[in-house]
Amino acid sequence: MTIIPAALERHVLVGGLDHAEGICWDHVRGCLWAGGEAGQVYRIELDGTTDVVAQIPDAALLGVALDDEGDLYCCDIAGHQVWRVREGVVEAFGASIDYPNYAAFAPDGALYVTDSGSFTEATGKLWRIERDGTTRDVSPRPIRYANGLAFDATRLWIVESAAPGVSVIDLASGEMTFVVEMSRCQPDGLAFDAEGGLLISCFQPNQIWRYHEGRLVLLVEDWSGEFILSPTNVAFYGENLDRLALASLCGHDVVSIRPPAPGRALNPRSPS
Repeated sequence: MTIIPAALERHVLVGGLDHAEGICWDHVRGCLWAGGEAGQVYRIELDGTTDVVAQIPDAALLGVALDDEGDLYCCDIAGHQVWRVREGVVEAFGASIDYPNYAAFAPDGALYVTDSGSFTEATGKLWRIERDGTTRDVSPRPIRYANGLAFDATRLWIVESAAPGVSVIDLASGEMTFVVEMSRCQPDGLAFDAEGGLLISCFQPNQIWRYHEGRLVLLVEDWSGEFILSPTNVAFYGENLDRLALASLCGHDVVSIRPPAPGRALNPRSPS
């Protein structure tokens, strides 16, 4: 059975994208940003109108994040680089990273980037890039395929896709603890809602979970892949952050649903 409750109000926001994995919300411009498999940087309006505002040569883009100045940061696994896109101009940001998968801004303005590593061995890393581009490894331990990130006030939540599950890093002590144990799935992206619930998108098997106060609840499961296909990164969007955009590395659509709770506004350094 395909589980997509009518209350989620699913619809396709935009189709025809080139396997977009990363997506983020721009509350100033009122649009979404995504990256394509051939280096396309997409601007997506809420009516579904889409423009390619930049084309990064020989790139394969995964996660994207927006800073407080409106600059977009794109993880490129082909070029082993994070790129900054400013008014259509592309420049390298930070040092080379082997497999930059996901990016998120910390409350202090630094950009954190996961370096996935091997799926069969714990070789993933976590990098911190300062505003001036200084890059350093801040991995508390080897990570089991480092993937999605989300910050709360004092902690960094990080997907370990090969565990599978989600760990949390205390920003003050640097201590890392495995807290969300999952089974028979491949978690990918993270996003917090306004009630403190952590939404976890699963690349396989086409699921969205919500973790809150120690409890995991399945919101979406589509065994067919016809309606929700390989949801990778997710982003709350809209004036009231009451819609959730689901990117899909295996497909061509960005799907929109209405989750049980609206999203939580991110820290001032990252309105995405």
